[in-house]
Amino acid sequence: MVITEALVGYQLVKASISGIKSVIQTCDDVSQIAHHIDNVFSGEEHVNKKIAAKKKAAQKGKWHSFISQRLRSEDDGDGTSIQEIAQEIIEKKQIEKERTNLAHMLNRRFGADTWSSIMKIRFERIEKLKEQKKIAAQKAKEEAWERKRFWKKVMEEGGKLLIILGLIVAMYYYISYACKGCI
Repeated sequence: MVITEALVGYQLVKASISGIKSVIQTCDDVSQIAHHIDNVFSGEEHVNKKIAAKKKAAQKGKWHSFISQRLRSEDDGDGTSIQEIAQEIIEKKQIEKERTNLAHMLNRRFGADTWSSIMKIRFERIEKLKEQKKIAAQKAKEEAWERKRFWKKVMEEGGKLLIILGLIVAMYYYISYACKGCI
């Protein structure tokens, strides 16, 4: 992962906040800046995923290299170094600061509970989406079980049919053998 890719999450948040600041006084409602708000959440998710990936892969980023140079230390990249921990904490704090600033801007412009309403609705929709995915997974599991049961039944009945046909053929040959050419 390149350093520029590592900074995408925070830069996306910062750019979105700048975009919101530039249009917040002229917009009529929140829907006109919704894509910027969505980018804030996307950037935050990107940072969280990056931190989770770093814990697995122990990759270095901007703050890690800065602190590493300041402390003149080297680490083995296992996720336990001061540089990596500081980088994660600083990025999370920066995102949280930007998010708080966004909440204040929206609440000032559109009313005191605008941000809390946005967060509440977002949480409800995420939960609803999780529930839909859970139901879809359960439905797919049931459909797979039904298909498996159907094909098992087809195989059982096909086996019975083959046994019956085999018995009919065997009876025909037995009768033709016992009759000595009368059939």
